[in-house]
Amino acid sequence: MRRRRYFWFLLLIAPCAAWGQQLPQYSLYMLNPYAYNPAYAGTAGTLLAHGAYRQQWSGLAGAPESQYLDAHVPMAFLRGGAGIRLENDKIGVHRTTRAVLHYAYHLDIGRTGLLSVGVGAGYVQYALDGDKVRTPDGVYEPGGSFTHNDPLFPEGKVVGGAPSVEMGIFFRQQQFELGAALMPAYAPVLSITDQGRFRVRLVPQYVGTGAYRISVSNQLTFVPSFLLKFDPAATQVEISGVFRWRENTFAGSSFRGLASAARDALALFGGFRITEKILFAYSYDIPLSSLANAHRGSHELLIRYDLGKPVGAGRLPPVIYNPRFPGI
Repeated sequence: MRRRRYFWFLLLIAPCAAWGQQLPQYSLYMLNPYAYNPAYAGTAGTLLAHGAYRQQWSGLAGAPESQYLDAHVPMAFLRGGAGIRLENDKIGVHRTTRAVLHYAYHLDIGRTGLLSVGVGAGYVQYALDGDKVRTPDGVYEPGGSFTHNDPLFPEGKVVGGAPSVEMGIFFRQQQFELGAALMPAYAPVLSITDQGRFRVRLVPQYVGTGAYRISVSNQLTFVPSFLLKFDPAATQVEISGVFRWRENTFAGSSFRGLASAARDALALFGGFRITEKILFAYSYDIPLSSLANAHRGSHELLIRYDLGKPVGAGRLPPVIYNPRFPGI
């Protein structure tokens, strides 16, 4: 009996561990490189703030939901920039929240190049809501009272946490930019010796990003980009293309999962300036994976605030091709 109970516990934890080892997915990554690389902090030369919400696999019970708020700004007296990111990721009965502070050191390379090296430190918290768990031997009354009839399952919320460290490097040269980062993800690990207790362990994940701006005409720009996420267990590649018209409107698409085994979705997205300083963007993911028949795609919203001018004694980077839409 105990062996069977342990099997069911592992069955509950396995999806969370698998997802916990992957960073949250955002289709609009090209609009906010800071979300995947602390070295981007302050490189736009002005204050940028973002808020995003993603509903993944709409219509599928327990599907992931992710949100983040972030802001970063140049700080000339520190020869770089600083930022903060708050993130929440929920999958079924599992929830992970993060809060991270970042600093990036900026170094001019020649007349038009910029090299930035960033580091972040913060805290991650994992929670499992045992009230929403259902076991084969459990008794669940209509009035809300219940028992799992299994000593390994918590009958309330259990929480674990751990410190977080992130690192990254970012380079920009005229129309070209490239970044790489170590962005720790986390997985909950059961401590068998103490019922309902969890610890959170570090699962390093590596991220690569790149973009190149191509001027098609005086009013139209095309920006191809990529996002690469990998760890020892899996690799995922996403390639994107964005057309920007008159600095006011943009539209594009992404394809996620180049290998047949990793094929995930085709994302269609677009956006526009609501005001001189506020950008709105929306993305819809058309499912291409084996789960395509089980859900109705994924939705993502993003709002960005761009101050649009140097902050304090800071200065803008040597070359800015798109002051209203840095990052695309």
